[in-house]
Amino acid sequence: MNRHLLLLVILIRMYICTAQTHMLIPYRESDLWGFADRSMRVVIPPQYDLVQPFYDHLAAVKKDGKMGYIDTSGNAAVPLIYDRAGNFVNGFALVESSKKWGILNKRGEEITPLKYDGIGQFYEDMAIIVLKNKWGYIDKFGREVVPPIYDEASRFSNGLAAVAKNEKWGFINAKGEEVIPLQYEIVADFNEGLAAARQDGRWGFIDLKGRVVVPFKYSGVSTFSEGLAAARYNGKVGFITRTGAHAVPFKYDGANSFSEGKAVVQIDQLFGFINTKGKLITPLKYQVAFDFSEGRAIVVLGTPALLDESGEETPLYFDRVRNFKEGLAAVEKNGLWGYINKEGDLVIPLKYAEADNFLEGIAVVNHKGKYGYIDKQGREFFKD
Repeated sequence: MNRHLLLLVILIRMYICTAQTHMLIPYRESDLWGFADRSMRVVIPPQYDLVQPFYDHLAAVKKDGKMGYIDTSGNAAVPLIYDRAGNFVNGFALVESSKKWGILNKRGEEITPLKYDGIGQFYEDMAIIVLKNKWGYIDKFGREVVPPIYDEASRFSNGLAAVAKNEKWGFINAKGEEVIPLQYEIVADFNEGLAAARQDGRWGFIDLKGRVVVPFKYSGVSTFSEGLAAARYNGKVGFITRTGAHAVPFKYDGANSFSEGKAVVQIDQLFGFINTKGKLITPLKYQVAFDFSEGRAIVVLGTPALLDESGEETPLYFDRVRNFKEGLAAVEKNGLWGYINKEGDLVIPLKYAEADNFLEGIAVVNHKGKYGYIDKQGREFFKD
């Protein structure tokens, strides 16, 4: 587990944005961006070099190399003075100037000075801060609740956050108190009330009070999902319950976490699916199998196919297929992407160089080297 991946939450995806519930959609004409409503009527004329979707009724925009925020009427809400600006979430946004990060409220006030090398997103009203390669936390008011004294840190979950010092991991609470001693070689975030931890090279699970509830005897584990966790013992993989009981025999070479009541399992180089009772619901025959999503899974047996919950396969004549989101899945053939529905029908043509998942009815695509948005009817919110 690479804890430095946590820094990804600090980076703002400036060119491919995902949308949340909002009435206005980023609209591009040539190289300039504005906003249109869902009927494709332009509401804010294209005039910006870059825009992000509206969050909390404000949208980050970029012009002449600087970023700020506008409201849904197109009026300036925060001056364009920042090098980078993130989306507003629960009334706060991350901003950066001269490689230093801070936090704004919706009035444009810097509640946290732009002094940090990095700031993470808020989880449970706490955000990671990084200063001179040390990690700490601020609260939603911008107060430095936990000074940057740790070598690494994770987000808050179930009221606790994993922190490390001198290559030992433990957990602190929102007051900065070390409630589970820094004694483990590595830990994962709490999920379903339990956290995976490694001690003397072996993995087990601890609860929110630091009590060992699953002994340290496994060579690898996943986090808990749907009440079960994959674990490796004596070279084979099975599933355990929250008490450490063996729910699925240890006979597989590999396994994914449960999703929608099913998990991918592997023996040799062949994959199939089991249910939470450990019963095989498909033969182990696939060269590739992805997790179920919205009642469908992508499998490969020579060529890709859609697998439904009854085990019925629908052949797909594409080179690549992604999981379903909001009833559609991105597919690719000969370098071009489009979208299929759950019956496998192509409902948005193969014409894009890239295609992202749908979120709140819209998706980002790359058309002729430029990004833009489409809706689920395939209408394009851009004009080249």
